[in-house]
Amino acid sequence: MEYALFYAEGTDALPYVPADDNVGEWVDDVEARGVSEYGERLRPEQDATTVRVRGGEVLVVDGPFTESKESIGGFDVIDARDLDEAIEIASKHPVASFGRVEIRPFMQWPDADPDGRIVPAGFADEAPRGRRYLMLVVVEPGGERGDDGDDGGVDPWVDEMDGRGVRRFGQVLRPPADATFVRRRHGEVLVTDGGFAEAKEWVAGFDLIEVQGGLAEAIEVASKHPMARGGAIELRPLWPFDVHEDSREREARERADRFVRLEPPAAEALAGVAR
Repeated sequence: MEYALFYAEGTDALPYVPADDNVGEWVDDVEARGVSEYGERLRPEQDATTVRVRGGEVLVVDGPFTESKESIGGFDVIDARDLDEAIEIASKHPVASFGRVEIRPFMQWPDADPDGRIVPAGFADEAPRGRRYLMLVVVEPGGERGDDGDDGGVDPWVDEMDGRGVRRFGQVLRPPADATFVRRRHGEVLVTDGGFAEAKEWVAGFDLIEVQGGLAEAIEVASKHPMARGGAIELRPLWPFDVHEDSREREARERADRFVRLEPPAAEALAGVAR
């Protein structure tokens, strides 16, 4: 069964200790077991861009869709035997020792290929051909729909973006009530069943997109998603790294740009969006 693992600080985060970061060993283990499909780190939340469409107008802001500590710092897609194995895998990730790992099952569709996988075969080894963003599809309770009328669901957007070669993969997630949160504190694995969140908004699914036009094209792609009307789309650029690099050296090297926005200002990027 496939699961998304999301990594975040959570409400009881401990200081990150680079010397204790064994992510390379974790990646080697999940790849050797054949349960890893794809995973990446995300640029920090100041490089997020949130897109909404209200009354036919595209609205963009710098930053994530929520100001809570639930901002996602990275993700993996795994194919585990069951939830117990997914919990065991998540508990060994270094983020579990200072933050938390959220396990979210994907929606199971009746007509889905039983042998299909969320991430296309070989994608993890494919060199990027453009700039990649994780596109988080966010439900905002009480959000009003735009005046665009019936959009026919998400299928037309998927068909268009697949046809353009922009959407590389994606899927709907089971709701937060089906989430499992995993932390490791003082050698003990702590498991909390669903429903925990600081904010009323929640991630309903995600897509990985790859664009040639940078943030401006990513905004255009996000603005066409039906959930941009009444909900929100958060765009997060990927932040690739060598998992086997010494974590202390990586931390020192990246410290200078960890707390600055490297993406263009959202309003500036919006000015370049074709309407």
